[in-house]
Amino acid sequence: MGVPLHQPVEVVLAALPFGANVEVARELRAALDGKTLLDCANPVGPGFRLLTEGGPSAALRLAAAAPGAHVVKAFNLCHEDVWRMRPPDFDGRPLAVPVCGDDNEALARVRELVRDVGCEPVAGGGLERAGLLEATAAMFIGLWVGERADAQAIAPPPAYATGPERLPGRV
Repeated sequence: MGVPLHQPVEVVLAALPFGANVEVARELRAALDGKTLLDCANPVGPGFRLLTEGGPSAALRLAAAAPGAHVVKAFNLCHEDVWRMRPPDFDGRPLAVPVCGDDNEALARVRELVRDVGCEPVAGGGLERAGLLEATAAMFIGLWVGERADAQAIAPPPAYATGPERLPGRV
């Protein structure tokens, strides 16, 4: 008994530059029907500007190009080298990966993939919120690359995110 050469595919990673991913998805839309289409593209242009500003997000454009696929936005906030780390861990904290999508089964598959690489999935909301994730990527890329800033230092730990009444040690 041999190993089958072709097995059913549940998740397709669209790791293509913004714009090209839409063209490819449009051409392959029949093959993508019913599949989870994982979008990690960042529509970031010169000056770290969001190329989709004023229009639909890259994820929504991808969904329109392959309407039978279940698009999930994830894995777009880190450089490819981070995904080579096993696991992506920073000072003992696993990397959190926001995940945006509308289909519960597709979201479950992507959350499983996030865990498989040693990260923690974070519910980012429906696909309509993917544009916020893309804008976050544009901001972080601009800070990391353009300013050499520590973007991680921008967001305080969760205990400090809700105001002084919930700070540890406060009554």
